[in-house]
Amino acid sequence: MVLFEGLVGLGIACLLAPAIAEWAKFRGKADKGFNWIAVAGVFFLFAGVTGAATSLAPYLAGIPVAAVFEILGWLFALIGTIFVGYEVLVEK
Repeated sequence: MVLFEGLVGLGIACLLAPAIAEWAKFRGKADKGFNWIAVAGVFFLFAGVTGAATSLAPYLAGIPVAAVFEILGWLFALIGTIFVGYEVLVEK
């Protein structure tokens, strides 16, 4: 059984990554990168629920808001992943 799927599941996974890293005492090594990944999770959640929000339809007619949030989420996730990789490899 799939609890969350699509962009909502991806957003929750991106929000869980910093929490699990904090629990594993790993977040301190790459705090800035995990903050970017958390922001990506918020944007993925925005993209996932924008399509389901029917009350917004009259205001957003013709504007692909979900696609904009999704693109921003992928961009922030990419930047966060690069920051985490760089900060872990360099180990300040």
